[in-house]
Amino acid sequence: MSQADVSYSCGSCGYPLHLTSSNRIASGFGISSEYSKSVKKGLISFLSVDLSRFTQVDEVHCFPVSWGRYRLKTKLLCRKCGVHIGYGYGDAPALCGFDSPESSGAAYKKFTVKIRAVQPSEEISGYGISLVGDGCPSLSTLSLYRCNITDTGLEALANACLALRCMNLAYCPHISDSGLSALSQGCCELQTIKISNCKGVTGVGLRGCSSTLVYVDADFFNLEPEGIMSIVSGGGLKFLNFAGLSCSKFRNGLETNGKGLETIGNGFAAGLKTLSLRMCRSVTDASVVAITKGCPQLQEWNLAMCHEIRVAGWFSIGSDCHNLEKLHVNRCRNLCNQGLQRRLQTALHFVHEP
Repeated sequence: MSQADVSYSCGSCGYPLHLTSSNRIASGFGISSEYSKSVKKGLISFLSVDLSRFTQVDEVHCFPVSWGRYRLKTKLLCRKCGVHIGYGYGDAPALCGFDSPESSGAAYKKFTVKIRAVQPSEEISGYGISLVGDGCPSLSTLSLYRCNITDTGLEALANACLALRCMNLAYCPHISDSGLSALSQGCCELQTIKISNCKGVTGVGLRGCSSTLVYVDADFFNLEPEGIMSIVSGGGLKFLNFAGLSCSKFRNGLETNGKGLETIGNGFAAGLKTLSLRMCRSVTDASVVAITKGCPQLQEWNLAMCHEIRVAGWFSIGSDCHNLEKLHVNRCRNLCNQGLQRRLQTALHFVHEP
């Protein structure tokens, strides 16, 4: 593989797929070329792949019997996490409905890979990030969505880009709270951070963050109870998204001891206006009551699929959320109008979709 080649790994778990850009089918780069049309559909074609890196699931599509052939289409799944990566295509000389000894050895003619299912394998080094900082010292917005940046890279970024305000780190599998801490402490003007689906982040890296931090998008990641306190510690939050929060870490009495979602209502998030706890099955009446008391400025609250909220929780929302304009309650099994009735008669926009 030449230095100009790019290798790709699974976009979900980072598993090396041994796909290289030199094996792409990229003939004819014009706007109307097959390559361009394929890219617009979100697909890249390869001449060959390392099949040992994939789990293969065969799909057989029969042509008319008179053709005497069937077409082999194999679904390619990441061998580590099982995410669908693409397909392999080939023809096998056998009649439909009959097994052929030659079919198992049928050669693939082409492989197609979904662009959104892969990511470059090379890590973004601290040196590479420092070059960005040296060249753009006034950089205020940076998206590293689905990039292989490491904690070392984030530390270099924090040292070089002091004016950074908006940072997108969603789906970055190699960062941890250590790198997040360096970023939040070094970039004192940080206002927005997205860390959704960062499996190595628990939230504690934002402990002592600046009061300028107003927007945190942190759905579907490994949030720890201590991480909640860290995220709200700056005191300036206006938007907070904890959708898809894992249940196991917030049960067994953690919430009743004030260590779980109740922490959002401890006073540090008093200016919070938008909160999403969608699909957080660990939301209980205790946490709802604490949030309604401690976040009086809430205007929009997403509680869709929060099945543990019962009468006390809904009553607290109806009694204390005086600024609430929109409430999402999709698929809440224990939704009741007791306590909510007063709010429903005012300007509250009540979202309850099937």
